[in-house]
Amino acid sequence: MSDFQDRGPVHQAVFRWDGNHGRQGTGMNAVAHSCEPERAEELGRELGPLLWVSGAAAARPSVVRTVSRDGDVLLVQRWPTTDRGGRPSTISHVLIGDRGTLRVRECLGLAYPGWRKQERAEQASGRLPEIDSARLDELAHKRLPEMLERLPKVAHALILTTAELLRDPTQRVSLLLEEETPRDWPDRDAVPLVYLGLFLLFGRWLGQEWTFATCDSVDTHALRLMAVPRWEPDTGGSGPLARVMGRPHGQPRFEHKAATRLVDYLLAHREAAPGVPQLVGELPDGATLDWERRRDRLWRILGEEREQDRDRDRDREARRTRDREPERPTTPAAARATVAPEPYGEPYASPALATSPPAPPPAPVTPPQPFQPPHTHGSPNGHDTHALHALRRDLREYRRGDGSRRSVLMADLRTRPDEVLLGELRSAELPRDSVELLLNELGRPDRVEVRHLDVRHELCAEVLHRNLYFTPQTANGEHPSRKAMTDLSADLFTWAVAPLARDERYLRDLQELLYRMSRDPHPTTGNWLRQSIIEPANGRIPDLPPVLWSQLLRDAMSRNEGPPPAPALPRPMSVPPAPQAIPAPAQPSAFTPEPLTAMARVSDLMNNPGCFIGSSLVVIVVLLGVALMLFV
Repeated sequence: MSDFQDRGPVHQAVFRWDGNHGRQGTGMNAVAHSCEPERAEELGRELGPLLWVSGAAAARPSVVRTVSRDGDVLLVQRWPTTDRGGRPSTISHVLIGDRGTLRVRECLGLAYPGWRKQERAEQASGRLPEIDSARLDELAHKRLPEMLERLPKVAHALILTTAELLRDPTQRVSLLLEEETPRDWPDRDAVPLVYLGLFLLFGRWLGQEWTFATCDSVDTHALRLMAVPRWEPDTGGSGPLARVMGRPHGQPRFEHKAATRLVDYLLAHREAAPGVPQLVGELPDGATLDWERRRDRLWRILGEEREQDRDRDRDREARRTRDREPERPTTPAAARATVAPEPYGEPYASPALATSPPAPPPAPVTPPQPFQPPHTHGSPNGHDTHALHALRRDLREYRRGDGSRRSVLMADLRTRPDEVLLGELRSAELPRDSVELLLNELGRPDRVEVRHLDVRHELCAEVLHRNLYFTPQTANGEHPSRKAMTDLSADLFTWAVAPLARDERYLRDLQELLYRMSRDPHPTTGNWLRQSIIEPANGRIPDLPPVLWSQLLRDAMSRNEGPPPAPALPRPMSVPPAPQAIPAPAQPSAFTPEPLTAMARVSDLMNNPGCFIGSSLVVIVVLLGVALMLFV
């Protein structure tokens, strides 16, 4: 039975390009509305860029859910259209209601695939009536059963996105919707299914408002969930952003394995209330913990759950065996013989293992799960499983300053093959000090020179996937100084990434890395660029593709395009950014300032006393970039 009738009213407004009419505004005006004209005009200013879609995403309808400054939910349905001059534009129909009326689940039902025909929005003008809440309720709930039924189709995207939110619940998430959709990846029409699955999995556990855009041009809006056709360099202005793509990238980490368990549970209990019990029931404060503590508690919760599953599986298997072979005696030995071998020694790699070495696990078998916990290595180079467990324990317990354990570990690592060290590196459960030990050993010249090409590629992919290895701004006090970490990071880039930088499979990761590093104003980041790209310690300048040299040059030249804007006051994640003026399409000059010549940019940069690192970088990158592009 619907209770929409007991909730607040739902107002509506239609926004389209109507010109500025001499006013200071975007030209995107409320041409029809049920609320007061002043309220409609205020919402138009507040929604700002969310009313306008351009670029690759403009050709498709989309839906946005956000929250106004005074707490109203704004649900926006957008369509591509043309203005009176025949130029591309956007028309938007906006629902305005309180949180009890436009609830998340109902909004997702309405967003799949919308609630209003474009023709009706195009024809709207003047005063509109309020919308019947019961009709919205009926429309949303009519679609939800189909959405729940289709959730398994987006399980892969759910796992990857859930893993990111488990690792950092404060992140915004951006899904990449490539022109050719990868296998098992949602297309634009299925994006609301991913959002519904995330809402049903986390509920209120994340502690933030569920705002989203089903399809947009950029992922820089202050929205929780976004889906875009391409990734532009992230300015970081709206908070941390996790970008998720459907193509295979790196090895699964603990958060992926935990996400797999949670998504499996969700798909088996799709009709339950939002928020799986492993999170909202057993870990209600999990989003406020640091990652190490949250990971440890998740491991215990999911590990105990897996043990219970195994017990049930053993009982079922024993019963099926007795039913199939009633003539055989059911002695304890016979019962044990019917139990399938355990696929893992441990359900997950524990962040803190017990001090005594664990018993060797049974022989591994291939599990059906899409993500597998770190397997126990065999016996490469004569090392038995027990010794590898001891190594893993020592790596997890090692901390900087423990000189005796460091010496023992370094000697042990020296005897291990690359494959073992890479396996430990992929576990994602090690403290940073142990990661540094592993990387130092993997980067020894005698190892690098004889390393097999396949292992080199695996190491390069892992380093790029775990970009925390060489991002100085993530040091958070564990290292003596930013300079020390920068030196280590540059050395890692030189031996692990630079030799393979020409390979197209790493282009996108390198584009994002170099953009981020070239825009970081801290002096040590300039040192990183010099030590990694311009003057590497081994004297071998990376063979970057021309597009990356062009990007470095462009980024360096753009450092002095003008004074940075005054920093905006921080906003809650649920509140959209302050509206910005959106000029009319008829005035292209408002979008693009008069370009400076290359020599003018370089001259201006060299004359600026505050750009010491940038000036040096421009000169060096110009020379190297031009030379390399001439000979490529």
